[in-house]
Amino acid sequence: MYLQSQLEGLESIFMELMPFGVELKRQQVQDFYDKRLDAAKEPVSSVAPTELRRQFNTKANQVRNLVDSAESLGDAGNKLNLIRAAASLPEERSRSVFEPVLQFCKELTFENKADSKLMESILESEELRPVEARMLLAATMFLIAYTVDDNGQQVPLRDILAQFVGLVKAERLLARNDPFLLEAQCALEALELEEAENQI
Repeated sequence: MYLQSQLEGLESIFMELMPFGVELKRQQVQDFYDKRLDAAKEPVSSVAPTELRRQFNTKANQVRNLVDSAESLGDAGNKLNLIRAAASLPEERSRSVFEPVLQFCKELTFENKADSKLMESILESEELRPVEARMLLAATMFLIAYTVDDNGQQVPLRDILAQFVGLVKAERLLARNDPFLLEAQCALEALELEEAENQI
């Protein structure tokens, strides 16, 4: 349940807050959702106002909790800190992350780069833990691009996500019902369907 809430908070940040330039501070997050609630209440709705308020408060709390966790790692506005915070249980946050995973996620998140040599070292590593698995999946899922650069060549993001999903499943790095794995499998399926439709 905790990881599901963290994942939903991360989705909200990447899909709702960042596109609108909302500063990741507690009050700004609450103000954003209060304004959205007011806008949602304007048309006639069959949803009870108290239920609507509960839903918006839940979403705002998920985001604020994730921002607080990211702040414990450094700058909460840093996408990599947000991903790491969401991918970690509280007791895992103080442990260091396997350096190739950190470097790969950093390059993918900030530069749309996927170095194949770095990726190969990750795929062959026996040092991966659940935190690293979730970070790799999240960094790939939340990248808004179809392709990434690998030393001058454009590689489909779908292929990278497929390799990470395959690794996580083959090495049993995450439980089958882990929210990050489930979300990654859905994202991968959507990318594959979109590609199939584009070929028609």
